[in-house]
Amino acid sequence: MTLQKTYVHKVCSILVLFTLGVFFVPESEAHQLFNSDEERIAGYTIQIVTNPEIPGPGSPSKLLVAITDSDGNDLFDVRAGLKIFKDDVLLHELAPRIYKSGHIDMDYVFPESGLYIVEVTIIGPLGKEITAKFNIGILQTFGYIFYSLILFAIIFPAGVFGAVYFMRRQKNKSKV
Repeated sequence: MTLQKTYVHKVCSILVLFTLGVFFVPESEAHQLFNSDEERIAGYTIQIVTNPEIPGPGSPSKLLVAITDSDGNDLFDVRAGLKIFKDDVLLHELAPRIYKSGHIDMDYVFPESGLYIVEVTIIGPLGKEITAKFNIGILQTFGYIFYSLILFAIIFPAGVFGAVYFMRRQKNKSKV
C-alpha cells in the first residue's frame, strides 16, 4: 500500500469514527445549555435555566432558579425575589418572599423574541441585598433548518473525502 493510500485511508477512518461518535454517543450534557448560567456572589451560588432550553415567544416556559451556598449545598428558607426586564422595561416581578428549598420555579410566557434580563435578588440575614443578572434569549422556532445545517456540515466533508478516496483508488487500479 502506498503512502498516499495510507494517508487517505487514515483520514477516511477518522471521519467515519467522528461521524459515528456524533450519532451514537449516549446523550450527555457536555455543553452548557443555551439559556442557563451560574453566578457566584457573596457566598451564594445562583443558577438559572429555562425549560425548554430555547423558549419561543408566546409559548409557555418555566424559569428555574436554584440558590445554594458556595459549595453547592442547598439552602433552606432563602428570602429572594425575581424581576424580568426587556429593553430596560420591567415586565414581571416576584416580590421577595421566603423559599423553603432555595428553589424558585416560575411559569412565564415571553411575549416576543429578543434578549431578556432576569434579575435575582437575595436578601441576606442582615437585610443586605445581593443581586445577580442573567441574560435569557428568546428565539423564533428555527426547527429543521438549523438541524439540517448541522447534519450537512458533518456529512458533506465525509462525502468529499470518500469521493477523493474512491477516485484515487480507481486511478491506482487503472495504472495496474
